[in-house]
Amino acid sequence: MTVDIAVCDDDGKDLKSVTDILRDIFVENNDKYSLQSFQSASDMLEKVNKIDIAILDISMEGMNGIDLGRELKIRFPELRVIYMTSYEQYCMQAINKVHAFSFLCKPLEKEEVKIQLEELAKEIKQSDGNPEKVFYKVSDSSGKEYPFIKLKLYSIVFFEYIKTKRRIAIVLENAVYECTYVIEQLADELADYGFAVNCRGNLVNLRHISKIKGYDIHMDNGQILALSQKRVAEFKEKMNEFIHSHV
Repeated sequence: MTVDIAVCDDDGKDLKSVTDILRDIFVENNDKYSLQSFQSASDMLEKVNKIDIAILDISMEGMNGIDLGRELKIRFPELRVIYMTSYEQYCMQAINKVHAFSFLCKPLEKEEVKIQLEELAKEIKQSDGNPEKVFYKVSDSSGKEYPFIKLKLYSIVFFEYIKTKRRIAIVLENAVYECTYVIEQLADELADYGFAVNCRGNLVNLRHISKIKGYDIHMDNGQILALSQKRVAEFKEKMNEFIHSHV
């Protein structure tokens, strides 16, 4: 699994320093990763579309790192954030109040960064057994509303866009929820977790497919979904890749 990391620091010298450290660590550990760097919060918010770990400087012109982190967490609820600061007292306060991997003091030391990344890698690996995703402003089939719910990704059978409501249905084996989401964004976020688009407005969990017959996808909860003719080749290729990677 590739780890997607993004760094933001408005000081060009500090930005180069942390990206060089990260590259060294991942090369040494032979880890798969993608690394993006930004010199402003606005640039990062505009361009980043997939991210597992964000490393953010606290003191930046315009939007600071704390506010940037909040914005990113709204868009990527599973995001892990590490803050950087030149002010040691911020680090000491953070150590007493939050999980240790959340802050690093400048100038960064390679071994300290490595320790924090190993903590995050351990957490991400543990969540991979059945990773969870947070959905906001959710309602269930009875109409009860929730500010947010956290669902196990692999328990979701499929997502379906409800045009009349402009909402997404989250279909599990024994429950259905609805929330506001852009199906294309959801497909991008879940591409590495065994989900694929079968037709416009549908996103299927490949592990819940029992068989494909013609243009019908038979799900293990008994439902049959349509497979768009123009997506047949791409969808079956993704299905084969998924099967081979999980043998």
